[in-house]
Amino acid sequence: MASPSPFADFGSDPSRQFAIPLLITVPMALALAFGGPQYMAALAIVGVGGGLFLANPKIFILVFLTLISMRNFVAGGDRINVGGFDFDLGGLVNVLATGIGFVYFLVLWKNPFKGRSLTVPYGAFLALFAVSMAWADETRWSSRFVTRLAAPFFTYLIISDMLDKRMMRQVINAIYMSSAIPIVYGFYQWATGQGNDITEGYVRVNSSFFHPAHFSMYLTFLFCLAYAEFLDEAKSNRGLRLLYIGCLVALEISTYTRISWVAMLVCWVYLSWVYKKRTYLVAGGLIGAFGLVAFGGGIVARMLDASSAFDASVGDVYDLNTSVGWRLYFWDELTRRFWENPWLGHGAGSSVMLGVELFGQEAAPHNGYLRVAYETGWAGVILFGWVLGTMMWQGFRLIRRRSNGGLAMVSHVYVTMTISYVMLNATDNILEYYEVAIYQWAILSLVEYNNVRAARSGYIEVARFEENVEVEAEELQEVAAQIEADEAAALEAAAAAKLGPRFGR
Repeated sequence: MASPSPFADFGSDPSRQFAIPLLITVPMALALAFGGPQYMAALAIVGVGGGLFLANPKIFILVFLTLISMRNFVAGGDRINVGGFDFDLGGLVNVLATGIGFVYFLVLWKNPFKGRSLTVPYGAFLALFAVSMAWADETRWSSRFVTRLAAPFFTYLIISDMLDKRMMRQVINAIYMSSAIPIVYGFYQWATGQGNDITEGYVRVNSSFFHPAHFSMYLTFLFCLAYAEFLDEAKSNRGLRLLYIGCLVALEISTYTRISWVAMLVCWVYLSWVYKKRTYLVAGGLIGAFGLVAFGGGIVARMLDASSAFDASVGDVYDLNTSVGWRLYFWDELTRRFWENPWLGHGAGSSVMLGVELFGQEAAPHNGYLRVAYETGWAGVILFGWVLGTMMWQGFRLIRRRSNGGLAMVSHVYVTMTISYVMLNATDNILEYYEVAIYQWAILSLVEYNNVRAARSGYIEVARFEENVEVEAEELQEVAAQIEADEAAALEAAAAAKLGPRFGR
């Protein structure tokens, strides 16, 4: 039976009954006046998504996650270019997420931030970037970056508000199902020699994403989820799960994105260790070493392509013809110019404009930390640290109880995703890759859902932002049963360990 829409009693409030026509007609009138028919068509696409959302918000979220994985197909290469605005139709995804988030909570007249751990830290972080648009050099890139920061946040707020036990599994299934097209198309590109060849001659598979780096980060996040569920002995279809993981690893290699290789390796080691699958560490290491010797010439070359040799001179290291060389040059300029306005930065999107000055074309800095520092100064750095710390704290709340059962499995997934996010921000633009970040934020909503129920059951401490969150008694009973089962399984595993090693340990 389909879940009823929370808008079922919408007509009972005349003030909110007036809100929807207003929210539709005013933007479309402005779009027609300033942007022409193309902008009206773009808003119509948003309107169709909004209609589906009003009919059944849960189905909308599942469809939305699927569309995100096909972002480049949605874009189709067609752009709307009117006046100072220039974007592709696929770029409407982040506008759709943000706009629907506003409408959802406005119409329901609900507090969207109640019980959300990232409300204050990320809200302050996002607000700082929004305010910094006032002193930014260029409007288009500043507004573009702010909406990209907002889209995952509002997706997280909406999913969090609608979560129940059934939808929790639906979100995970949607992530798996939506990966079918990117995986199949990725193998097609690999087999036919297609892809992105802009980086030093490597043909890098990008599948249905705009850039190989986007695809590689997407694969890393999928790996975190798939490998954790594979290690969970309560899950079935282990053979299919192993095949799925093999596909992810193969495609990750074909993206030739070094930092994602390292991030996936770290996630594999972390999950194997916490689930006490030491045999998998050894077996995986042997398979990887054999594969590297037999077929890894291109991989080794890619890892060493920063310069002709590691003992190169400083001038060679900053060679703008290499992927690492131009990064180092860009980062050096960002660091040097940071001190021109160290407290509040140069404004949202200003690092891209610096790329125009340095390289003659729009280029993002490929380092989220330096980007935050350059665009919003020390204030942004402090707030970003607060955001990352809160993310990790939420992930570890259940794990601190040394539980690897079903309740904590999602927490392990999220911790590995966050570790990957921290690493990927060091050498790439994941901060603005909203189509990848949305999956991490979706998993965060699941983690918070588990944490709230566990806190209400007395298993972990109740956080201040959770004090007014209501949880149904039936759900608390389910959590208590899950906790009891997890603890019994842990005791059984400890007893088995004393009897001697077994396969997988």
